[in-house]
Amino acid sequence: MRYLLAVALMVGVALGAGGVWAQEDVSLRPLIHGAASLVIPGLGQYLNGEYEKALTHFMVTIVLDVGVWYLADILPWWYPSYYLVSGVHALWALYSAIDAYETALELEGLSFHITPTGPQLSFSYNF
Repeated sequence: MRYLLAVALMVGVALGAGGVWAQEDVSLRPLIHGAASLVIPGLGQYLNGEYEKALTHFMVTIVLDVGVWYLADILPWWYPSYYLVSGVHALWALYSAIDAYETALELEGLSFHITPTGPQLSFSYNF
């Protein structure tokens, strides 16, 4: 039941955001780069052309995973080490995805900022 509710919420957010995005002609490139970096941290940065940052994000992923698995190995047997490892990896992947998404938006001349009044999408063009 929780999974059904989560899927319904994600579909609702996607459909609700579709009405906002339908007013402007925005490419899917930032979303693709963000999703790629969510699956494999660093891939979105690579697609953005930031090769050093991509390597850094990927290596941090490897170091975090190995380090947290080592930490989970020395923790007491009753500690939920699987959640620790997957949680740290998910947080880093989320950061990497947000970074790739925002960078791809900036490369297209758009910027996305979250302010206390809500999210703002702005367009800038350099002559």
